[in-house]
Amino acid sequence: MDDKKKLHILSVTLDVFFKYGYKRVSMNEIAEAAGISRASLYLYFKNKEEVFNATILHYGDILIKEIVGGLPSRKTPEDKILYAFEVWSINNFDQSLNSPEVKDMTDSSFSFAQEALDASYNKLEVVLISILESQTKSDGKLNSLSTEKLAHLLTSALRGFKIVAKNSSELRQMIKDLLLIILNK
Repeated sequence: MDDKKKLHILSVTLDVFFKYGYKRVSMNEIAEAAGISRASLYLYFKNKEEVFNATILHYGDILIKEIVGGLPSRKTPEDKILYAFEVWSINNFDQSLNSPEVKDMTDSSFSFAQEALDASYNKLEVVLISILESQTKSDGKLNSLSTEKLAHLLTSALRGFKIVAKNSSELRQMIKDLLLIILNK
């Protein structure tokens, strides 16, 4: 399989899902957006759920790359973690609340792409672990929990915060408050 072609399909599919939501998109529309035949699309993916899962993983990888690229310009672990969450969730949070298509895509992630969503969050946890470990090395013991458990707590809390927050400002504040607790500030 041509990985470049597959990445192209995933890139355009991401735009299609964000524009129309999961439910309204068909394999025909995905193929058309990618500039390939439906038969060619089936060479790469057996159904829409598989395309969606791969798209979720691809989107997570894009966000991780952006996070990792921006971390060196942040000074403190708190700034680095907040930046990671800004990129991961906060920047597009209001759009997800106000766009039925984005909400459909988010809701569909839980139904059709739970493994892909979990895998993406695991990658985010790896980034958070490295940030937390750097804090531990510079300041001594961070918390009685391991950096792995702290990273998992942060991502799990983020998932819950996204359910209850009314807007991006509230989501950001909830994350800042949690960081105060976790980083013993």
